[in-house]
Amino acid sequence: MQAWRISKHSTANDLSGTGAAQFGGRWNHADEPAVYLALSASGCALDTLIQCAGLPQPGFQLVHLQLPSDPALYWQPAQTELPPGWDVTPADRPSMDFGSAWLERREQLGLIVPSATVTHTRTLLLNPRHPAMAHVRVLAVRPFACS
Repeated sequence: MQAWRISKHSTANDLSGTGAAQFGGRWNHADEPAVYLALSASGCALDTLIQCAGLPQPGFQLVHLQLPSDPALYWQPAQTELPPGWDVTPADRPSMDFGSAWLERREQLGLIVPSATVTHTRTLLLNPRHPAMAHVRVLAVRPFACS
C-alpha cells in the first residue's frame, strides 16, 4: 500500500507521531501519537490546501510512503460506524475519542476513514506504536509547490 503526506522539510522523515500528539488532530487527542496520511497524493494536496485555506508556505514537502500490504493491518469502518459529528469543523471530541480509542487498542497499523474535507478521498491514520510500523518506509520526499 502507498500513502502520502505533506510536511515541513524538517519532519519529512519523522514517523513518530509526535507532531499530532502535540496538539491532537481530528482522530487523536493531544498526547496520543499518530501519523496522518492520505491514500492519494491528490487527496493529500487537496486536504492540505483546504485546511490551510490557501497555499502552504514554501518549504513543505510531499512525502511518499510504502506501507505493508497485508489487509489485516488496516481497519476501514463503514461510515455508519463513525460517530455522529466526526466531520465537524473544527474537529471535536467524537472523532478524537473514536480515533484515540482505536490507537490505544493497537490492533491494526492503520485506520482508514473518509477525509472530513473531501469525503470521496480517504485519510489513513497510522499507529506508530504498532509493531508493523517498523515496515513503513519513506520512498521519496519532494518539494510541495503549487504553481
